Amino acid sequence: MSDGIKKVDNLELEKVTGGNAGARQKDDIHNPANFDKHYVDHLPEGTCLVMQMQPGGAVIAGHQFYNGEAIWVHNRYWEGGYFLALDAGTYGYVDAQYVR
Repeated sequence: MSDGIKKVDNLELEKVTGGNAGARQKDDIHNPANFDKHYVDHLPEGTCLVMQMQPGGAVIAGHQFYNGEAIWVHNRYWEGGYFLALDAGTYGYVDAQYVR
């Protein structure tokens, strides 16, 4: 290595990028401790509640719920009639009118 080039170690890199707190700790919105267990209810017969990437947005495949099933939703965060939900490590939005 030449004298003009210095190798940057991880500690120095963390200082430049503002630290790595995100790698060790989730933000308040995505912290699983802030989610409470609720239940799906009042769905029309033959339908399911799906998780979406954003309120009213694209469906996240493999994350659907039926009447009576448990669902984990954030206890302080919702957006435009949708709760932020957590299912098997995936975050998405669900229509709040079908969660009790």
